[in-house]
Amino acid sequence: MPPSKRIRPIGQPTRGKTALNRLRQVDVYIALTRSAYLTGISPLVVDVGYGAQAWTAIEMWERWLSFNPNLRLLGLEIDPERVAAAQPYSQPNVLDFRLGGFNLADVLGGEKATIIRAYNVLRQYDEEAVTDALYKMAQGLTIGGILIEGTSTPSGNIVAFDVYEKMTNGALTHRELVFGTNFRQLVTPLQFQAILPKRLIHHMQDEGPAAFFEAWQHSLRLAKSMGQTGQRQQWQLAAHFLHQRFGYPIDVRRRILRRGYMGIQASLLP
Repeated sequence: MPPSKRIRPIGQPTRGKTALNRLRQVDVYIALTRSAYLTGISPLVVDVGYGAQAWTAIEMWERWLSFNPNLRLLGLEIDPERVAAAQPYSQPNVLDFRLGGFNLADVLGGEKATIIRAYNVLRQYDEEAVTDALYKMAQGLTIGGILIEGTSTPSGNIVAFDVYEKMTNGALTHRELVFGTNFRQLVTPLQFQAILPKRLIHHMQDEGPAAFFEAWQHSLRLAKSMGQTGQRQQWQLAAHFLHQRFGYPIDVRRRILRRGYMGIQASLLP
């Protein structure tokens, strides 16, 4: 990752308040479902808007090193002071922090990232700005690479994020919406509505999202009525009901559900 010429980052500074392990569930999900993206000679992962501290960026890199010891990570921040604060953690050729925003193609030059994570970033923007931000970030993504965008609670106990893939024609295609919990607190579908990706957060009364969350609530009631008292068991059974009875394209693999994830392979909006 050779240093780039000084550019003007595109975007707005985030609040930057990132707790240790806040994004652990996101990192684990990618490792469980898309570990192939971490292989190769020396894949590049970019964390856009890592925050006031570099913790979550470094944690992501360290978690994924077991898949590939040659994995490289670049953290981008629009705030020069945050970039300066992260420099002591840099490691030549593998871990770097630079000034940059959504226009990460300008930062990377001709190189492309395999994975881009932009977490707890777009929630502060107007909804109309989201598509353009995603498009700009995707210009720095390799064909077949993935972009992860979403939100979490401050503790990271629950997360919700979209996964996009860059197609051969350069378009960014939505692949799935993922809900995640670590089961450390009682979680209801209503709580996820508050941390939905920006494209959904203002559309809870629209037909698609409203129908899905109503079906999820109903599926949980069915799970409880069948004697499931444990939250993990209720989560798994409700996901199966959503898939079988309501027809939602849920990933019902046991190793995914029991870890607290529920991925729906479709957009809840047209």
